[in-house]
Amino acid sequence: MKKQKEKKKHVNCPYCDEEIKAMNLPYCTACRVTIFYCPKCKKPTPREKKVCAYCGAEIK
Repeated sequence: MKKQKEKKKHVNCPYCDEEIKAMNLPYCTACRVTIFYCPKCKKPTPREKKVCAYCGAEIK
């Protein structure tokens, strides 16, 4: 039986597109912009968006 390796999903800053290495930081370490995280999937989403690009959750 082969073990499946768990793939790490890369998440990028919605403003500068740099990879976010530590999730849930209050800002991007590359561009220093404050990051808003989707309340449902916890991935970084631009604050001005009405719908999360990852999970489709409504952003209020």
